[in-house]
Amino acid sequence: MVIDRQAFDGLVEQVYRASTGEITWRAALRSIAAAFDASFAALALERCELWQLRLDPAEVTPVPVAAHLSTDLDNFIERYFAYYHRLDPFRISVPIAFSPTIQRLQDVCDPRDFAKSEYYRDFAREADSFHLARFTSRLDSKLQLKLALNRDETAVPLDDLEIARFDSLTTHVIRGLKVERHVTQMGATMDAAFEALDQIGRAAFLVDRNAKIVRMNALAETLSSTADGLTVRAGKLVLDSGQGQRGLLQALAQRLGEEEESHAGPPTVIAVERPSGARPYLAEVTPFEFEVYWSTGIAATALITINDPDPRPIQSLSEWGKALGLTRGEWRVARTLASSRDEGEVAQTLGISLNTVKTHRKRIYAKLGINRRAELTAMIPGLR
Repeated sequence: MVIDRQAFDGLVEQVYRASTGEITWRAALRSIAAAFDASFAALALERCELWQLRLDPAEVTPVPVAAHLSTDLDNFIERYFAYYHRLDPFRISVPIAFSPTIQRLQDVCDPRDFAKSEYYRDFAREADSFHLARFTSRLDSKLQLKLALNRDETAVPLDDLEIARFDSLTTHVIRGLKVERHVTQMGATMDAAFEALDQIGRAAFLVDRNAKIVRMNALAETLSSTADGLTVRAGKLVLDSGQGQRGLLQALAQRLGEEEESHAGPPTVIAVERPSGARPYLAEVTPFEFEVYWSTGIAATALITINDPDPRPIQSLSEWGKALGLTRGEWRVARTLASSRDEGEVAQTLGISLNTVKTHRKRIYAKLGINRRAELTAMIPGLR
């Protein structure tokens, strides 16, 4: 199977979408396996300290940090880290690597011996695999990344072009995992920063280059609910004025460009006209710090802060949540759920997992004594 440039770019996009939680790693690995005509793809991040390099590879016991498979193999992840890693021919023959390494099975051991091994009988047959490609690299001083791609025994081994594509793809996987880890670690800091902007009266939206909202603070939710110049539609920040909307998208395209100069300079300021006749909001568009971790335009982000030159008392939507007996997290999910198409969109808008959304939704319905989204929408101000 020939993987052309367009198909490869599609795989890269899947990797970055998985790193931001838009899709699961399993879905991304399924796409990778399908593109390479493979029966199985796996991604593992192991904790393996540098001092262990002095040990014989067979004596190194990795600690799983994250592991993802393209298919369900029962409890294979637990079995691998408990036992199979000692039988893995790649681990025995290829030391823990400081630099990327990729090998084909026949370059590592005799395929006939491998087919007789416990590792093959117990795992590889279950995965319907025989020809393997493995990329191994140090992610940092403690973590090691492995990306494995297997073809079944009826297929031909990966050719040189496929290996080159696979090698390049794993570079994007490493970047995606670093972004995923950084975003996770920064989650609490982002919450604190957005709360601080709330306290000084600044609405804040974190958006991608298409104005799709990644995260917003409470004041941003309040302003968008008043529908006075800006709203949230289908998870995107939308300015009512056609000219303002064009200006916003143009600013995002310019400030989130691939060139380094696009990130320099002061924020881009956009006037947001308001139907109420009040003075326009002033929206500042600034490339977000996480941009330095993205090497493509797929998931670049910008921070948009809104200043109201005529501040006036606005009934805080968070007070409605308290009155309904909901926690702040539940209230954010409730408001977003009532105005979104589905729970997946809620997860993406709020920057949380789909499981978290489902858990919150169950608690919200139980606390409010409702069973349908229409009932929830009827209880939330500004949405009826």
